[in-house]
Amino acid sequence: MTIDATPLAVLEGLGFPEALRWRDGALWFSDMFRGRVMRWTPGEPAETVLDQASGGPEVPGGIGWLPGGGGLGGDLLVVDTGGRRVLRRGSDGTVTTHADLSSFMEHPANDMHVDPDGTAWVGGYGFDPETDAPRASRLVRIDPDGTCAETAAELVFPNGCERAADGTLVVAETFADRVSVLDAEASVRLREVALAPGAGPDGLSIGPDGIVHVALAFAGEVVRIGADGPRSIHRAPAIPDGPGAGPVGCYDCAVHPDGDRIAIAIASLDEPLAARVDTGRIVILPL
Repeated sequence: MTIDATPLAVLEGLGFPEALRWRDGALWFSDMFRGRVMRWTPGEPAETVLDQASGGPEVPGGIGWLPGGGGLGGDLLVVDTGGRRVLRRGSDGTVTTHADLSSFMEHPANDMHVDPDGTAWVGGYGFDPETDAPRASRLVRIDPDGTCAETAAELVFPNGCERAADGTLVVAETFADRVSVLDAEASVRLREVALAPGAGPDGLSIGPDGIVHVALAFAGEVVRIGADGPRSIHRAPAIPDGPGAGPVGCYDCAVHPDGDRIAIAIASLDEPLAARVDTGRIVILPL
């Protein structure tokens, strides 16, 4: 199945959209290169929920919520990638450090999944992709009170992470070109799905039907992993002209809770270019 339909909605003018999360009818996400967490209800302008001026991180990563929060007044958790910590935005707008990850991570923190009870699972780079050979690292578990502990399963650049209906954790390993299924406590790798060499699995999303959708950063497409293996459903076209011209990557995706549409985050594959020019956009396509 390939999605060739006209997008249901498009949001442009972004730096590097990541960490897409549907919540209360709106799509929340981090615009990493513009230092802001945003909320977008398709058909309306996007709004900035948290930025550096209001206490947010210079480069936000994964996002999630503690229980009891809702909408703009909830307890929002945001990964501070360079600071190697997780910030908490309270209902009064005050931003505090929820968890310090610096003793567990030498390199930047990255994406995060938060369970309904407030337990968070955070992955980090584990190495410098510009200078180091890939090496494994581990997810960090953060209890609702902010207590941290390293998990046991070793992953190569753990990125997008979600909990499946059977309780397992599904994790994209960007520089291993695979998606791994871990047990509930991220202690054992139960199985894995190999992807094309150089695909770069980044964000992922599990639909209400249990199907895993994966954004492939370096391949610039989104695949769904069914019983017959991964199949491409969307390939993002290159930017044809202008200051942001060139190939793009798909960096995250989020299936709507109704299962009838998917949001896809896209930006230039040239990250220094994306840092200068607003090549980022989010498209919502029917499923």
